[in-house]
Amino acid sequence: MSQGNIILLNGTSSSGKTTIAQALQEVMETPYLHTGIDQFLIKRLPKRLIVYSDGIHPATAEGWLAVFRNEALSQVRIGSIGYQWIAGMYRAIAALAEAGLDVIVDDVIYDQRVLKTAVQTLPTPQVYFVGIRCPLEVAEGREQARGSQAKGGARTFYNLVHVHGIYDLEVDSATYSPMECAMHIKRGLQAKPTPSAFSQLRAVE
Repeated sequence: MSQGNIILLNGTSSSGKTTIAQALQEVMETPYLHTGIDQFLIKRLPKRLIVYSDGIHPATAEGWLAVFRNEALSQVRIGSIGYQWIAGMYRAIAALAEAGLDVIVDDVIYDQRVLKTAVQTLPTPQVYFVGIRCPLEVAEGREQARGSQAKGGARTFYNLVHVHGIYDLEVDSATYSPMECAMHIKRGLQAKPTPSAFSQLRAVE
């Protein structure tokens, strides 16, 4: 059985990852499962694993510590159980690919330990790593229009998600529509059937 492909979309909150993933599901010839950090963890975790704080009281959490200042999210710290859950998520995604299924992963990789876990866990030759970029003001405008998620997420992760600087492809979700971004990703995958970003990241660990 041949392994499935993994299209890993990485960008800050409200950068357009979900709508691009949905567009990709429409344009790819084979069916792709869309999953990611929201589906695996944020919407499925026991509520006690996400702790809200001013950064001082408390200062740590076993799962995730969401630090708010001036009523806006300013930092998210990951605890030991949080890292364990994230590692499990990547193992589950790897198992889907091993079963021959194609997967689109919608992620916000702002922590270098999490990136290292992804690189070590996911099947390197099958991962097409895509950076989803847009100006901060665009992401914040989308965040405000959405209204349902924590204010400040776009800014909190904006300068952290792309620091590694290595992708197979990057798209600008402010310049192009979700469908145009999806078509660009599809063409890139066709032109480069053996992605290299994860191999490069693994080499520099």
